[in-house]
Amino acid sequence: MISVFSNILKFLTDPKNTRMLLLGVIVILAMLLMRQCEATGKAKEEVTRITNNQLALADTIRNYKDKWGNSIGEIRGLKLKIDELGDSIKFEKNKPPVTIIEYKTVIVEKIVEVPVYTLDTVIGDYSSAITFTANGEWGKSSRLLNGLIPFKIENDSLITGSATVDLKQSIWLTASILEKKKTKEVFVELKSDYPGVSFNNAQGVLIDQESVSSFKKSSRKSFGLGLQAGYGYSINGFSPYIGIGLNYTPKFLQW
Repeated sequence: MISVFSNILKFLTDPKNTRMLLLGVIVILAMLLMRQCEATGKAKEEVTRITNNQLALADTIRNYKDKWGNSIGEIRGLKLKIDELGDSIKFEKNKPPVTIIEYKTVIVEKIVEVPVYTLDTVIGDYSSAITFTANGEWGKSSRLLNGLIPFKIENDSLITGSATVDLKQSIWLTASILEKKKTKEVFVELKSDYPGVSFNNAQGVLIDQESVSSFKKSSRKSFGLGLQAGYGYSINGFSPYIGIGLNYTPKFLQW
């Protein structure tokens, strides 16, 4: 026992070993400090995420026009983890969603300056008709509107029949979800160049990427069958090999 303590003391008093031990302690302390800083940073991010989500749940949509005349709808979005979605959305096991956006639009359009024409024609019991056309294009959106109203005049009275209206619309809508780098706030932005568009409700979810990585990792299998190449032992001793085999990789060794 005395010899053991003597060897330990001799090892510790050797300047070379002392420096190695000191260096090892410094490395360990540095690693612990880095892990602590990382944990503190994640805790702050989690507090920010929860605070921003609470603001988003109480937020209402804002409608305005941008400098190009587009109709814009903006509302705060949520940043959620995979396990917080619950059964609210379905997704493939190995393909978790990145963003989820749902919105509702209302179109209230007032068509003005419509050219009207009178046409002498026979439509059922009517001898004439009023026709009108109102076509328009706005960037990526367009509208084609054609109408016909049959009429006749009897005893100084205007009698109209059932109108026929053909309406074709191509409405461009885009939805994007953005996250501010500094505040980590999530916003849903809806946009359209079609006149009379307003957005009355919207909800957007940005999936936390760290939870996506954890989700993908948890979905992986530890055992697998595949092509292998390496160096190993066989009947003829140690040698390189290529073949198909069963492999096992623990979860903590997967990245």
